[in-house]
Order: sequence, then C-alpha cells, then structure tokens
Amino acid sequence: MRPALSQRLLAEFLGTALIVTGVIGAGHMVQDLGASPALGLLMIGLSVGFIIVLAISMLAPISGAHFNPAVTLAMLLRKDIPPGHAGLYVATQFVGGAIGALVGNVMFSAPAWSISQVDRSGMGIWLGEALATGGLVLIVLVLVDGDRAAWIPASVGMWVAAGHIFTSSTSFANPAVTFGRILSGAITGIAPESALYFIIFQLLGALAALGVATVLKPTLSAATR
Repeated sequence: MRPALSQRLLAEFLGTALIVTGVIGAGHMVQDLGASPALGLLMIGLSVGFIIVLAISMLAPISGAHFNPAVTLAMLLRKDIPPGHAGLYVATQFVGGAIGALVGNVMFSAPAWSISQVDRSGMGIWLGEALATGGLVLIVLVLVDGDRAAWIPASVGMWVAAGHIFTSSTSFANPAVTFGRILSGAITGIAPESALYFIIFQLLGALAALGVATVLKPTLSAATR
C-alpha cells in the first residue's frame, strides 16, 4: 500500500531534521572538544554521512527520502512527483531543517536559534557547492534510472562525507540543510548572506545534474539491443 501524503511529509520532515541535527550537533561537539580543524572536519563528515545512510534506509520506502529541495526539484522536472506534492515536500524539508537546528543547539545548551555569522563566500566555494549538490542529485537519478535504488543510501552518504573533505564548500549540498545551518552559532553554521549564494549554486548544480542524467538515461531501444 502507498503511504498517505501525511506519512510521506512526516518522513521528509524527520529525515531532514535528523541530517541538520547531525551537522549542527557535530559542530558543537567539535567546538566543545577543541578538536583540530582536520579532525573536526572528519568528525562532521562522518557524522553527516552516517546519518544520511540511516535516514534514507529507514524512510525511503515511505517518502522516497528526498530530504532535499534540490532532489525534489529534479524529481518534479522529471514529472516523478506532482507539483502540489513537491511544494509540500519542500516546505516540510525547510521546517525539518529549522527544527533540526533547534534540537542540535539545545542539546549543547546553546540558544534554540541564533543567526550564524560564519562567512562562506567566494566563487571557488560556490563552485564547490554546485559540484557537491550536482554530484548528489546525479547519483540519485542515475541509480534510480539504472534500477539500483538500493545503492542510494550508501552512495549518497559516502558522497556527502567525502564532499566534506574534498569540496571547498564542505558539501552542504541541500537548500533545506543550508537554511537550518543559518539558525546556529556552531562552526557548521552559515551566515544568511552566504547561504543565499549557496542555495543559488545548489540549484544550478541540481539542474546541471538533471541534464547529465537525462543524457545518460537508458532508452528502450538501447536496452533491447
């Protein structure tokens, strides 16, 4: 039986909230422990990557486990989700991001919400964020088209964890997560001015990935050769 829309929206809320709680909580933990920059980056990357694997594995059968407006946008443009449902998914993801930030902050006795002052600006950083998001969306679409959706949890989790280390932006790769990060004083936060550019380049990356996935998508004639 197909889950009800309310169940799918709850799954999208929970998945996004868990991811943001993970990245905010890890940021506070790194600060509290006084970890070195390299060790702190590794801690945050592993935390977020593991949570993504678990959240997708748990909730994909209910909502498809988008947890990301960039993924939902790609699915909408492919007509894999109705526009009305896509809008509700995105709204729910942003609410999940806000609540995830609240939980991550309160766990470490920080203000429930505070506006981040962490500046993350520059064309190189924005290009890194386009790559991080485009890679994530491309992984999802290619695996879906290749009938290998079972690989999505591990593949996306590994991509995001690796992106924390090899991309200049540390791989936010998600507009809803970016919004949640605005609402924290942790080192994993992002100032609103920087977040605007992050979201713009995330969406550009997602659109580029959609174009590549469309070219790569197997056709009926190719499949029957």
